[in-house]
Amino acid sequence: MVFLLLESSASLVLSTVFVVLLRWLSVPLHLIDLPDHRKIHEGAVPLCGGIAIFMAFAGMNLITANGMDVGPGFWSATLLVVALGVLDDRFTLPARVRFAAQVLIALALIAAEGLGRISLGDLLPMAGPAAYGLLFAISVVFVVGLINAWNMADGVDGLAGGIAASTLVWILALVLLTGEDGLVFPVAALLAAVGGFLVFNLRSPWRARACVYLGDAGSTGLGAIIAYLILRLSDGADGLPFPSLLWLVILPVVDTLSLMVRRLLDHRSPMSADRRHLHHLMIDSGLSPAATSYIIILVSFLCGGVGYLGLLFAVPQQVMVGGLLLVAVTHSAFVLAVETATHRRADRAASPSIKLQI
Repeated sequence: MVFLLLESSASLVLSTVFVVLLRWLSVPLHLIDLPDHRKIHEGAVPLCGGIAIFMAFAGMNLITANGMDVGPGFWSATLLVVALGVLDDRFTLPARVRFAAQVLIALALIAAEGLGRISLGDLLPMAGPAAYGLLFAISVVFVVGLINAWNMADGVDGLAGGIAASTLVWILALVLLTGEDGLVFPVAALLAAVGGFLVFNLRSPWRARACVYLGDAGSTGLGAIIAYLILRLSDGADGLPFPSLLWLVILPVVDTLSLMVRRLLDHRSPMSADRRHLHHLMIDSGLSPAATSYIIILVSFLCGGVGYLGLLFAVPQQVMVGGLLLVAVTHSAFVLAVETATHRRADRAASPSIKLQI
């Protein structure tokens, strides 16, 4: 345990050092985020946080004997996702190009690492080639979906990184619970690396606003690695039930699905940009950006705790799925209520005032 704490501390320090160094390179590399009609922040902010996280994470795995017991498929896929994100940060790639590349990377990752046999527990018994094909397809959708869900969550200071940290806490707890010794150090190292980034990104009494952003490289990379870890924990007949593991990431998943459905109902592309994310609506309802981030992170952490307790006490998967549906309904009700109230305020502001003269 002492050795784990020392190596995690080293990962945190390494992450902070890389953030500081990469901030100086962000301008000449044109990896900066400028404010626009959706991004309301002051000045140009470096997009180097995600690169720093993965440099620290990969570096610690290379220099320690406790590296992750995965094949080259994991590292290749992670590097490709991060590289794709860097290119998007620099050149703003078309959504279709990004999506196609993410699907190919997800297919390669799952095939190379021998995943795709997620366990559904007592929810639905599945066997045979057809069942394996369906589970493989679900796994691919899950990886691509989580990549984009984390990217969409990266809209307020500290939010995407904070949700990732809260999720990794529960993944680390499950890794210790199940005895996955090959994942203990890597998950702890990644959690510490994210913590090093949050020093510069999360608002606090000591920091009024973020001075570094994750960038698409960071948000998509975190989504890909967390998706891999969940698939790894749920792999095979003896794996943890996938529905319970969904509790660890339910909030970004539900928000992404809700957003895509609302865009389709408005006859728009589900990949189009707008300010209808949960965090945007919470800010529009009167909460500060800091309060919005902390509330969503706390709710995400509590949802992860529900998933952990459900696995610890072997709660039937039908109950866990019912709870997931309840979260989705609650989210939808809140989103619709806030959007309705926002539209009414906009209509009142646009209506001319009428003064009665007697």
